Amino acid sequence: MRLEKWNPFRDLDDIFHNYQRSFLTPSLSRESMVGSEWVPAVDIVEDDKEYQLKVEIPEIPREAVKLQINHGMLTITGERKMEKSDEKHHRIERYYGSFSRSFTLPDDVKAENISANFSNGMLYVHMMKSTPTGDKPLEIEIH
Repeated sequence: MRLEKWNPFRDLDDIFHNYQRSFLTPSLSRESMVGSEWVPAVDIVEDDKEYQLKVEIPEIPREAVKLQINHGMLTITGERKMEKSDEKHHRIERYYGSFSRSFTLPDDVKAENISANFSNGMLYVHMMKSTPTGDKPLEIEIH
């Protein structure tokens, strides 16, 4: 069993940090974080061609991350495991365990137009916009 020196402000720091991450961080509508032990930070950006999710997941191997699309929802899951060591820890602030984030796909994104790459602890999910067929006039030939 390891002993840590008691810090009366640690609990307050943890409460404030969790509050800030949960309630003060701008969120997308219809986003889910159910069943997560921790929640990685995600930035969502958009340009003329695509939406991009930038997911901060340091110290997680690519093989430990999964992306799934089901019923119009993109779900990112993974797990960060704590290394076993004989070191004496004085403070542990990083989160470990499994995570899950789900996002509703925008109407102008098709599942087959989604790709992802992983680099330096960042997962980049690219969601290419598709041209809505309803916006362009379509001439139908009469036979």
